[in-house]
Amino acid sequence: MSAIPVNLNDILNQAEQNRAQNLRTLAVFDLDSTLFNVSTRTQKILHEFAEAHKLDHLKDVVILPEDWGLKEALFRKGYTVEKDLEMLQAIRDFWAERFFSSEYLHFDVPYPGAVCFVQDLKEAGCEINYLTGRDYVRMGKGSFEVLKKWGFPVTDENLFLKPEKSQDDELFKHDWFKKLNHSDYKKIFFFENEPVNVNAILQSCPEVEVIYLDTTHSRKQTVTAELKRIKHFGRS
Repeated sequence: MSAIPVNLNDILNQAEQNRAQNLRTLAVFDLDSTLFNVSTRTQKILHEFAEAHKLDHLKDVVILPEDWGLKEALFRKGYTVEKDLEMLQAIRDFWAERFFSSEYLHFDVPYPGAVCFVQDLKEAGCEINYLTGRDYVRMGKGSFEVLKKWGFPVTDENLFLKPEKSQDDELFKHDWFKKLNHSDYKKIFFFENEPVNVNAILQSCPEVEVIYLDTTHSRKQTVTAELKRIKHFGRS
């Protein structure tokens, strides 16, 4: 993938220019590993597992921001599928029950500059939507609360979650964008970290400008398109 230099201030300027001409701008943000570093959520859950099972050596396992879930951190600690399959499965089951819940979302931390950038976009006249693969039943309440807690501009009308956990993330986001009336907007931006979703929107909605968050992802696909890419929302 080739990276195109991106200045987030240019996006703010576009929104302001569009507003001056009575034209609408929309910015759509994913949540996990796009606006929020979720490694802190996983770290908390792993610590609780270690406490519950009195496994002090697990407390030394560090979840890095670039890790995807638990596996990479546990492998670094020396766990292997061959000799530790039962333990790894127990940890994963414990993790999954809590990771996909409203309660533990409060351990997420926004990436540097994320809150200020989204706030500034709204001030510049840009409409803000949040489009996440989280599902409403398990994670809707916490998603709203955490966005509000950190100061992201959120209402009941601009947070979109999957209605069912079994629904495919890619299909959910693809269908959401296809139902959107693109002609209502002069410019649409989509901020996303998962290549599966990035590739789907690039293919089906080429008029949407995708900003790729090069943080972490599922490793199921890669992004090969020449694309604007950032690691956080820091601005000079």
